[in-house]
Amino acid sequence: MYRMECVKINTLWSGEIDCDGFEAKLLCHKDKPAIVNVNIGTTVKGAMDDLDLVIKKLEEAGFSRDRFYIHCDGALFGLMLSFVKRDYEVHSK
Repeated sequence: MYRMECVKINTLWSGEIDCDGFEAKLLCHKDKPAIVNVNIGTTVKGAMDDLDLVIKKLEEAGFSRDRFYIHCDGALFGLMLSFVKRDYEVHSK
């Protein structure tokens, strides 16, 4: 896609992104910008990736805000998430 290498990240048994594995892959590819797809409720397990932790891992790996793009796929819970009372740090950034 777009002549970019696709790097797959493993998931935990729950279906969430393995953030330790994600960080390791980031460190191996820190010379290139990142496009990250996170899930807000997968259709198989209902897994929700921790968006705040994903951003933290990107920043810890040295990715500035202009070097990554995050797509949040809300296939299952995307619509309902706006009604959940939880304070996400990402809203303040």
